[in-house]
This record gives sequence, structure tokens and C-alpha cells, in this order.
Amino acid sequence: MQTALFFVISLGLGIMLAIYMPMNSSVALHLGSTLAATITFFSVALLTALIVFISLGQYDALSKIGSVPPWLYLTGVFSAAMVFGMTFLIPKIGIRQLFILTLTGQILTALLLGHFGFLGLPKDPMSTAKVIGAVLVILGAIFSTLPS
Repeated sequence: MQTALFFVISLGLGIMLAIYMPMNSSVALHLGSTLAATITFFSVALLTALIVFISLGQYDALSKIGSVPPWLYLTGVFSAAMVFGMTFLIPKIGIRQLFILTLTGQILTALLLGHFGFLGLPKDPMSTAKVIGAVLVILGAIFSTLPS
């Protein structure tokens, strides 16, 4: 039951991703700046995270910030690059192509990270079926992004 709930939540997050990035591109059009839209995005995200953090009262977690290896804070850089890049690219190449290509990148990276257990992930060894599935997704991405 819990796994099904996690699948539904994951699907919902995918739907949200497909909606919020084009919304941020619209913000960029209104502001006339992809960078300003990205700053606005993260300002609202920070405010939202602070409200949730304060509501849940997980203050003791802040005392552990120094224990995090510094390189893991690159996630903030990656997040900024993702939001900035997607906000910039949606009006250039279209949402369908952008999401197909980013999904392809995610699948290939997930195969490698899982296979080797990088970043503390549980190992998920590559198999013929997984590689065939990835190849099919990549072929689908290629065919889907070709001009009509």
C-alpha cells in the first residue's frame, strides 16, 4: 500500500514538474529575464521551505549542517542550473523535446548511479532488460524530437 502511495506521489511530482517549469518560463517572459525568473523562483521556494520547516519544528537538523561534506552542497548549483536552463530552453526548443531529452539524461544517469551505488544509493545492478529499456527510451526520444 505504501509503495503504491509513493508511486502516485512520484507521478504527481512529474506532473508538477511539467507544469511549474513552463510557468517559470512565463515569469521570465513577463520579467524579460531568465535570471530574474530564476531568482524569483528560488525566493518563493525558500520562503515555502522556511514555512514548512518552521511548521514541522525540525530545528535540531540545522546543528548538523557542518557534518555534510561540502561537495554535496553542489546540489544548490545543480538546482539553479536546472531551473535556469529549463526556463531558458522551454521557449527555444519546446516543452516536449526538453522533457524527453532531460528524461533520457535522467534514465541514463540513474542506470549508472544505481549500478555502481554512487552517492550512497542502494546498488541496482544493470541487466539486459534495463539496458534494452534505456535504449528504447533513447530511440523514442530521438524519434519524438525529429522534425515532422
